[in-house]
Parts: sequence; C-alpha cells; structure tokens
Amino acid sequence: MTTPTIGAPSGALRAALQLYPSRYRRERGEEIAAVFADATAEADRSAVAREVFDLAAYGLRVRLGLTGSGMLGRVLGLAAPMVAGALAGSGLVPWVTDPDGASFKLTWDHSYTTWATILAPPVTALLLAIAALLGRWTAVRVVASIQAVLGLAVLAQAFTGPVFFDLWWAGYVGMATLPAALAAVLLLAAPTDLLPKPGWRTRGVVLASVVGGAGLVWLQRWDDTTFPLDSQWFAVLLLVPVLLTFTALRGKEFPAAVGVAVLSLTTFASLFNIWRESGGFSRLLPVALPVIGLMVIAAVAMHRIGRGGTGGPGGGDVDEERAAA
Repeated sequence: MTTPTIGAPSGALRAALQLYPSRYRRERGEEIAAVFADATAEADRSAVAREVFDLAAYGLRVRLGLTGSGMLGRVLGLAAPMVAGALAGSGLVPWVTDPDGASFKLTWDHSYTTWATILAPPVTALLLAIAALLGRWTAVRVVASIQAVLGLAVLAQAFTGPVFFDLWWAGYVGMATLPAALAAVLLLAAPTDLLPKPGWRTRGVVLASVVGGAGLVWLQRWDDTTFPLDSQWFAVLLLVPVLLTFTALRGKEFPAAVGVAVLSLTTFASLFNIWRESGGFSRLLPVALPVIGLMVIAAVAMHRIGRGGTGGPGGGDVDEERAAA
C-alpha cells in the first residue's frame, strides 16, 4: 500500500500500520491512512500522538485476535465479569472467613501506613465488585490496575527487601499478588465492545464469581504456611481449568471463559505449591514434561476435531483477521 503524504506523522503512521497483519494492511491500509489524515488534518501534536497510539493499539489487538471477530477476544469478553468478580471475591474472603484476624491486624499498629496497607485490598475489592455489578468497565479496569500495581509493589519488596534473596518467600508472596496482575491484563485485553452491559444476567454472573473466587482462595489457603492441600489438589486446580480453556479450540466459548477466570486465581498458587512439594525444579521437570506433552497432544486433537465441526457463533470457522496474521 502507499501511505498518503501527511507531513511529519507519516513515519509514525507507517510504524503503527506495521502492527496490523499484512493482509489487513493490503485490504484496509489506504482507508485507515485516509481516515487518519482527515482526523489529524488540523490537530495538534498531542492529538496526533493519541490517534497514532489508538491506531497502533488496535493493530496489536487485530494481530493477537483480541477483537470481536477473534475467538480469543470473544472468550475474554465473556470472561471479563467472571474475572472481575473472582478478583473481588479473593480480596474480600479474608474479611469474611476470618473477621477476628482482620480486626487484629487493625489493632496491632495504628499508623496510617499500616491501616492503608491493610484496608487497601478489601476496599479496592469492594469497589471492583460494585463497578462490575454496575457494568462500569472503565472503572473496573482502573481499579483492577490499581490492585495489580499494589500487588506488584509488595512482590518487588519480596525480591529486594531481604538481605539474602529467598526464592520460597518470593514465590509465597507472588502467589498472593500476581493473580491481581493477571486479572488486570485479562480485563484490559478484553474487547471493549464485547463487555456486557449492566443487567440481571451480568449481575448474576458477577455475584456468582465473587462467591466462586472467594471459595477458590479459601480452598487454596495460600495465607496458611502449613499448606493444608496436597500437591495433587493444586494440580487439579491447574489442569482442569486449562482443559476448559481448550474447549475454545472446538468453538465452545463459555466453558473456555470459565477456565480463564479460574486460572486467573489458581495458576500461581498451584505452580508454587507443586514446585514446593516436588522439592525443586530438578524433581519437578521429569513429571511436568510428560504432562505438558499430553496437554499439547490434547490441544492438537481438540483443534482438529473443532475444525471438523459446524459453524455458528464461535464455531470452527477461522477468523479472517487471525488468518491474516
């Protein structure tokens, strides 16, 4: 394609267009460039920069299949209320299941910093649940991002705080903090036009996910250093939702979305505890590699079966934009 001459931003426009699949550029590149030229004809530099950023961001979504016409985008759109509800439930569960412990934390130190650190998780979790129930997805993404930043800050202290780095401690903190970061990524990646509008069905999904997320965190007991669950249960909490996500290969979007939502809470705790009980990477690899191989075989088999299925919403049809990637 030939990009119209539009002055200084043309180089940035060409760079942004490179993020689109080649077939997409061939078919729509001229149209995109013309619309961009019209939109930025009398715009200042900041407005042009925003247009370029939006254009590049959408190009990346098209390439990754994170649009309404991509299977991944549709799955994440369905999973968004589940992920938001599950993340909210995970932040509220300590205050529901152990109110005495939560109240004790507020009494042992009366400094504002301690109170802010202790109250931030349940307050942001409550705000997240309310925003999801109301269908305010911009607020959901903002609150989830705040939770992710707070969690990553705590994790950074686990890496930099101790005099001697302790992999066990870093993993222990990570399984409590990284789910918020993963959930924020999933919510940000979900196509905005597929996020559900507020309604009784959406509210029901959010509420069920709040309860389910609280139950998953309570079941994992990541805050109990005795780890009452055996590694076999952690393997179940990891492998079952992974298999659910494989159903997307057969065009089954809802069970895949459930798998994504469950994995947002169970992945890191399961990996950490399987590693802990196996005695390290050297003992884990001989068991993990055959399991991964079997999972790959299962994914390939389900993909081939799915291609032979019928069309329909999320069926075996190949997305045009994904095919162009």
